[in-house]
Amino acid sequence: MKMPHRKSRQGGAALIIGLILLTIITLLAVVGMNIANSELASATSEQLRLRSFQAAEAGLEHGLVDIKDVGTDSVAGAGIKKTAKPILGSVKDSDGNPIDTYTNTYTFRGTSTAEGYGGKDFAAFHFSIASDGTSSRNAVAHHEQGAYLVGSTGGVQDFGALP
Repeated sequence: MKMPHRKSRQGGAALIIGLILLTIITLLAVVGMNIANSELASATSEQLRLRSFQAAEAGLEHGLVDIKDVGTDSVAGAGIKKTAKPILGSVKDSDGNPIDTYTNTYTFRGTSTAEGYGGKDFAAFHFSIASDGTSSRNAVAHHEQGAYLVGSTGGVQDFGALP
């Protein structure tokens, strides 16, 4: 007995539809990977910005402690810049140098009367501290803070020389 021969009417349509769907899925995967890479770069940038911010804040804290070593014999407005100092516990680069550092600049701004202290034997010695925190990939943060020390008015007050 002979089997009737049927012609297929599909003509490869399933193959073409399958290839189109595979191409669309591949494009979606590539776009998803590009978005993930840009999000990762953005998160890394934010992390480095925060590290430089924290380095500048640490510099200000150290500056408030070290302000007694600046002295007032410098001309008012002239800044004294200290060398870059590493942040304790900072990650090190391939050369063994800490990544996160800060540099402080101290400026003597002048004197005024020390309010709240009895008599005229005391004065307030005004300073400004500028701290530049740095991290890897040139992330930089700049913070400034004013402070004053109360001391004797018996001549020029010298809190000591810079180390």
